[in-house]
Amino acid sequence: MARVALTFDDGPAEWTEPILDVLSEHSARATFFVIGSAAEHRVDVIRRMNDDGHEVGNHSWSHPWLARDCEDEQVHVELERTNSLLAEILGRPPGRFRAPHYDVDDRVLAIASRLGLAHTRGDVTPPDWDQRCTARYITTFVVQQARADLVIGLHDGVPSETRERRSQQGTVDAVRLIVPRLLDAGFECVTASEVLSESANA
Repeated sequence: MARVALTFDDGPAEWTEPILDVLSEHSARATFFVIGSAAEHRVDVIRRMNDDGHEVGNHSWSHPWLARDCEDEQVHVELERTNSLLAEILGRPPGRFRAPHYDVDDRVLAIASRLGLAHTRGDVTPPDWDQRCTARYITTFVVQQARADLVIGLHDGVPSETRERRSQQGTVDAVRLIVPRLLDAGFECVTASEVLSESANA
């Protein structure tokens, strides 16, 4: 069966558990790249992700542009602090990270590698953070591009530095549509590591 990976950035937040409910209903698994400063306030949600069979990844501590704005030491602290928190909660550090805004360069990748982290791409990344994006638009954006070994990048939270009030309810509603449509099309929803390790070994 062809596999795709649903991934979610910027949580955990109030929209995370409704997404977990949808995934559970369909026995689908995903990867959640969590912001450490948000995760420390929603430890139970992190544990639920893990208990439900999802992968928990590192999305930095405070969501900066790592390559553009951070010196080496800050990159290290941003990733190591979240690694340590997740290890404390789950008993092991994550093996994957996704830089905020996908902002990486060779320097950031090297620092992350020394912390045991591999960066995770996003192949299809609808602008679901834009409040003009409807659930139907997000769904169409994803489903029309679905193919084997695809990594889909969505958002279950809003970074704390975002000043305007935003909602990811559109993403929640889209996930309710996307998951059954992917399953009906013959795809299995798995974690990013499952897709990427399988691709690397192909």
